[in-house]
Order: sequence, then C-alpha cells, then structure tokens
Amino acid sequence: MRLGMRKKHSIWRFVPPVLCLLFIIGAHCLLKRAEPVFYAECSNYSNTAFTELVNRCVLKDMRGDTEYYRTIEAENGGINAVEADAAAINRTKAQLMIDIQNALNNDYPAYVKIPFGSLFGYSLLTYYGPALRIRVVPISVVDCAVEETFEDAGINYARHKLYLKFTVRMRYRGYL
Repeated sequence: MRLGMRKKHSIWRFVPPVLCLLFIIGAHCLLKRAEPVFYAECSNYSNTAFTELVNRCVLKDMRGDTEYYRTIEAENGGINAVEADAAAINRTKAQLMIDIQNALNNDYPAYVKIPFGSLFGYSLLTYYGPALRIRVVPISVVDCAVEETFEDAGINYARHKLYLKFTVRMRYRGYL
C-alpha cells in the first residue's frame, strides 16, 4: 500500500451483521407470536391428557375390596354409628398420588403441533400451513385433598360422601 492512499472499504462487510440482526429480530417476533398459541395448545392437551390419566389410575387402584368405613355396633346388635376409616382413605390417596405422578412422568415428553398460520395473528389462517412440532415437558406437582359432605337421605338418615379432589399445577417448557 502506498502512502497517502486509503483502502476502499466494501459495503459487503456490513451484510452478515445486518442479516444476523434481521434473523434475530424475526425469530423474536415469531416466538412472541407463538407463545400464547403454545400455552393454549399445552393447556388443552394437558386437560384432556390429565383427565384420562387420572381416570386410568383410579380405575386401576379402586378395584380392590377396601372398606372406607367401620360400623360401631350397639349392645343389642344394631348399628350405633358409622365412621370413616381415615387410614384406608389416606392409603388410597397416597397410592393414587404416587401412581398419577409416575404416569405423568412416563407419558411426557409429549409433542404439540402448532399450525404455522396461527403465528400471523389472523383467525382465518389459524389452522393452515405446516405444523411446528414442539416437545412439551411439564414441570408438575400432583396434590390431592379429601372433601366430604353430608346430605339428607330420608328420615333419620344421612348420606356421607367422600371426594378425592386432584389438582395438578403445571408449567411448561417447550423445545423445537
């Protein structure tokens, strides 16, 4: 290079950084559009999958002849009172919670398909285009509570109902 002469810089040296920046901005916009659709699809999938999973576990575990109540007999041979067997109820509750958590861990990761057209924000394009297949890994905790109610069942009779109420708090992590 001779003294006093400057090297001419080409405009092409700016193209790769500009393309990278445009790619990052485009990916950000696409992912921001995909996030609500992803959570809606995951919520829909988990509601149906979890209901089926709980039903399978309950049917499998409740086939035994477990008695959930004890009768207290009077001296004359009649029934004086009926009381719930808390130990049997808690055993069943614990076994169901373990089975449901294990079934959740075995059923996932699942795959949710999001149509590409839903990322544009127009309802007419929601179900069109190729589907993005996203692997869903839930972070979940299974909880169970026993609820009981008493209802009138006639004169001098009451019906005691026991309910096991399962709740699952799920958070999702998605991978393309």
